Amino acid sequence: MSEVWKKLREQAKAATFTEVYVTVAGGRNVIIENVTHVYECNEILARVKTKEGDIFVWGEELRMSSFKEGIVRISGKITSLEFESKAGVKND
Repeated sequence: MSEVWKKLREQAKAATFTEVYVTVAGGRNVIIENVTHVYECNEILARVKTKEGDIFVWGEELRMSSFKEGIVRISGKITSLEFESKAGVKND
């Protein structure tokens, strides 16, 4: 691939939707968008990786119902969420 195409591809990738979004619905569901890896999910903890850092979902009877196209849905009684930023990533 030529350098011009590589540069255009990088610019297109940067212009696409890459923000990490976390949606909490009714204390029973969490949807996390732009997940790059699932570390673990058990009854009390779900931990996922994003380009900005790790997200921890704490609760009871947690279940992960999907990991498709970078979107994860976690169900159960959600008690807290934590975000651990990667070193060098600026969070405003």
